[in-house]
Amino acid sequence: MTARGSLRELVGLREFRAMWIGSTVSTAGDQLAAVALSLLVFERTRSVAATALTWSLTLFPPLISGPLLGWVADRFPRRTVMVTTAWLQAALMAAMAIPGMPLWAMIVLLVVVLAISSPYLAAQEASLPHVLPPNRYDDGVALFGTSVDIAQMAGLAAAGFLVAHTSPGLALAVNAGTFVVLAILVQTSVKHRPAADPLGRKKKDDEEPRGVLTLMVAEPRLRTLLGVRLLAGLAMVPEGLAVPLAASLNAVWAVGLILAIEPAANVLGVALLFRLVRDPAKRERLIGPLAILSLAPLIMFAFNPNLTWTIVLLVIAGIGGAYHTPARSAWMRLLPDQYRGRAYGIGRAALRSSQGGGMALAGVVAHSIGSVTATIAGAGGIGLLLATQATFAWRRARGRNDTKAVAI
Repeated sequence: MTARGSLRELVGLREFRAMWIGSTVSTAGDQLAAVALSLLVFERTRSVAATALTWSLTLFPPLISGPLLGWVADRFPRRTVMVTTAWLQAALMAAMAIPGMPLWAMIVLLVVVLAISSPYLAAQEASLPHVLPPNRYDDGVALFGTSVDIAQMAGLAAAGFLVAHTSPGLALAVNAGTFVVLAILVQTSVKHRPAADPLGRKKKDDEEPRGVLTLMVAEPRLRTLLGVRLLAGLAMVPEGLAVPLAASLNAVWAVGLILAIEPAANVLGVALLFRLVRDPAKRERLIGPLAILSLAPLIMFAFNPNLTWTIVLLVIAGIGGAYHTPARSAWMRLLPDQYRGRAYGIGRAALRSSQGGGMALAGVVAHSIGSVTATIAGAGGIGLLLATQATFAWRRARGRNDTKAVAI
């Protein structure tokens, strides 16, 4: 991901190290909990539909809580927000692990746990520019992103083993423990800083009053960066169609492989990008070309590739997805501090919506036209056009204003 010296320097920063370790451990624990609860639902109901619905519930709460609760990370001290929400999540997850807890109560608790994760993540993301030196901010964001991808894969892999050999309740209890670790690490290692935009704060005379949505839409660089990241909804179409795609290749056993390619290739892409391109400004100039690379290979599915070529194309596209890391750091760096929590909540919800909506729409289209590969190729073609337009828009928006904060 980063050069070895840079990695040592990042890990040597006490505040960053605590947030990084806590977030990585908690992410892995969340995968344990998701698998455990899904298995519990299936064991008690023997309903495939109920099990699928439970798994889908892990995706929806942040779509609502992100825009609604992101303000908490701006209005209150961010360390306080992180510690408070982590302890709340630990208590709720521990309650879910109580033997004999009714399923409906466990599902309600899960929804609440996922909802209050939004202010935590908003506070964490908005804190990174203060925790990291300016010349290490991009490296820190990249390490966070790749660690989350690896933790998700490791957590899912460990979940099957742990749940199969022990019990779902133990997996839920382990996840509760990860939130305790997270809360303690943040409380003891992250500095207290005043709220960025406290309740009742008087605006400065030269400060233009505007809402966060107005800022995100009106500022060309912020608008373009958000737009290019939302292309993930098209790039993830193969993942949404993984099962029928594997079936069309007469390789149902490859479903897991197809699902794992995107996060694994993304980790590889970020590692290559940060090793080969050390200058953050140059990485920002590559956002557009890499976005194109993340979608162009999908067009080749029009030729019905075999399994080997399917893997090759998805790996190339996944490597191109590395553009999200410099786009994410540039977007947060451009935002005024007092808007970062709210903007992150809205941006995360928009990104999740594009991913979920893109996969759902792809399923409808594939069913309608009767071809999985044609659907993927169509998504690639549309994405290529949009990514090309976004590349030129980003080049114009940057102009001579590279990485400068937005004036307010």
